[in-house]
Amino acid sequence: MAAVTIHTTQNVRIEYETASLGSRIGAFLIDLVALAVSYALLLFFNEAIGLFEVGEEVVLVFGPLFYTLLYFFGWEMLSRGQTAGKKLLRLRVIRLDGRDPTPADFLVRAVFLLPDVVFTLGMLAILLVVTGARSQRLGDLIAGTVVINTVGFGGVTLADILTIRNRAQHQARYPAVQRMTDEDMLIVKQCILRYRRYRNTAHRQALQLLADRMAGLLELDPRDIEGSHEEFLETILLDYIVLTR
Repeated sequence: MAAVTIHTTQNVRIEYETASLGSRIGAFLIDLVALAVSYALLLFFNEAIGLFEVGEEVVLVFGPLFYTLLYFFGWEMLSRGQTAGKKLLRLRVIRLDGRDPTPADFLVRAVFLLPDVVFTLGMLAILLVVTGARSQRLGDLIAGTVVINTVGFGGVTLADILTIRNRAQHQARYPAVQRMTDEDMLIVKQCILRYRRYRNTAHRQALQLLADRMAGLLELDPRDIEGSHEEFLETILLDYIVLTR
């Protein structure tokens, strides 16, 4: 497994662990099972209802190809870069530039399943993932995406957040933090960890930028923040845990 560093839109560097070849193959096999079952059910209900007249070549060739592309495109677009298999194995598709993947990105990844997997029996995808520095298949290279492992990305898990202080004695100060996501909090936690590990000007500035950004999202005036930027971000983390767990 390789590591990839993403510069987020908050100007914070986040290190992710790319998904291993085995986990990607496992996720794809799970998706194949889901595909086969759902396609069979679709044909069964169509046969029972008689909604469409379907020819044999459509059922055996064109239908499965189209449905496969629709399955991966639809799942990843609606589930923020995850299919059923990726959800179970905790993988996710993200963009290398730190922005959220667009529907066009997911469409490119789906279409390029044809050369990556279908036409080459998966050999092209395996070759590129194994030899590439960022474990990307052709669809990822063209879309500018990468598949990451969401379990403890950057060496941080949500369990780490609980070790900051005793949350049982913590009184939440920023209720608006409930609008944030687990991913947002992991970014905050990792920024704090990197600052504590590398106490230099660059990481101090990153901590300040992230604190100002979080204050803006919480509709706070950065000048009204009490304590240091590090203390403010720790407070946000504890507020999130207290209010959402």
